[in-house]
Amino acid sequence: MDFTSLLATFGVPLKVYPKDVLNGRYEGTEWVNDGLSSAQSLVVNEPFIPSALSSRFPVMNDYGQGGLTETYDMIWFSSLVVELKTIVVHNGKYYTVEESTPYTDYANVTQYGMRGVENHEPKL
Repeated sequence: MDFTSLLATFGVPLKVYPKDVLNGRYEGTEWVNDGLSSAQSLVVNEPFIPSALSSRFPVMNDYGQGGLTETYDMIWFSSLVVELKTIVVHNGKYYTVEESTPYTDYANVTQYGMRGVENHEPKL
């Protein structure tokens, strides 16, 4: 199914920095980028909604009786296929891709779980 027109209809402006264009390195198992200023970004208009509107990804990490529940701040529906830790900028706030649910076997859309990053330029 082609969701391109639906994504555009409900889309908002996003700036996407795919992980493969970020300049950085691994320190141990953690990716550390060298800053976004030298990286090429993509500009798209796609849905970017608070996760409370979706039952797939809740809002934040929660330690409870059952253990750790991993959760996310925003949900991004995209026609792009990007790696985890890709950076998305929306309204001046930075988010990283932490989870993906690809629907690419039968549609041209992927659902991403996004986590807000407090730093002006995220250290990933």
